[in-house]
Amino acid sequence: MAASYVGIGIGTSTLKLVYRTGSEVSAAAVSLPENVVGEDGISAPQTLTTILSELRKSSKVKKHDAVMVLGDASAFFRHVTLPPMSDAELKINLPYEFRDYIDEDPDSYVYDYAVDEIPLNEKGEPERLELYASAASRALIDERVQIARKAGFRLRAVIPAQMAYMRLVTERMKTEPEDSNRSQVFVDIGNISVAVHLLHGNKFRASKTIDFGCRDLDMTIADLKGVDRHVASTYKQSNFEGVLDLPECEAVYDRLCFEISKVINFYSFSNQEEIERMFVLGGGSEIPQLMDVMRRSFDIPLESVSAIMPAEMARVKGIGSMALAAAAVLEGEAIARGA
Repeated sequence: MAASYVGIGIGTSTLKLVYRTGSEVSAAAVSLPENVVGEDGISAPQTLTTILSELRKSSKVKKHDAVMVLGDASAFFRHVTLPPMSDAELKINLPYEFRDYIDEDPDSYVYDYAVDEIPLNEKGEPERLELYASAASRALIDERVQIARKAGFRLRAVIPAQMAYMRLVTERMKTEPEDSNRSQVFVDIGNISVAVHLLHGNKFRASKTIDFGCRDLDMTIADLKGVDRHVASTYKQSNFEGVLDLPECEAVYDRLCFEISKVINFYSFSNQEEIERMFVLGGGSEIPQLMDVMRRSFDIPLESVSAIMPAEMARVKGIGSMALAAAAVLEGEAIARGA
């Protein structure tokens, strides 16, 4: 096995670590205080550094090489087609592929790419480059590197969420090659938003973020029980007094399903292909009542994202809420193999 890495996922409400110890995969997570990580990024980097360091120590993580996943709002990611060119030429040309997305100085961003395919002409020469390109703020990347370093990690790579999903399917295709011809959506139900990603095989197609998440459920519970949102979150986690089964909470599930269905219907129409499976991850995937409503609401077979993970990861308790950090481990190991 290639050298293993620690996968780090930073959410707005939870910090997650996934790592291997021998042949076993372990995971650890800790809730973040409010305002440490907000919608616009990390608001209290020193506090987050301390929490990450303490989580590493309490989990007895021995490995230090790490890969971190960026949230959907932290990076731009797109598929681009370019004429054949060298790596040096790509570094010059990639910023132009994001000119419609970045209003700031292009030099304040870091650009990277991964090869999708390089079709050859009849002479066996490259005809064009099909690439996945990403761009992220240089300041954001530097901040993440420093947080990881001060917490005791060597950050070897920072990847956008889209690459994490692609890695999960790529690993799955090693044992299930027929998955290369299937279209699937990954639905990440987070605290402040839901991200819906469409892939055909391990090829990224599209992403959409819905401004609606588990925090809306917390607010509903807070109103019902006359408590603040943080106490309401603990009620949600323990289903205190059966609160998750109340009609008001089911209305939240219904709205969430409606918003997701709009995105999926748009994907199906735009791509003219049948979506065969839905994989659910994030904190919302740990709410059985929500999962039951989703299964009733969609004709597409719905499973936890653990169904597509390697067996040693799939059996880790709560891995559905830490799926991107798990994918970061796989990405790191692929980097170590040179894959």
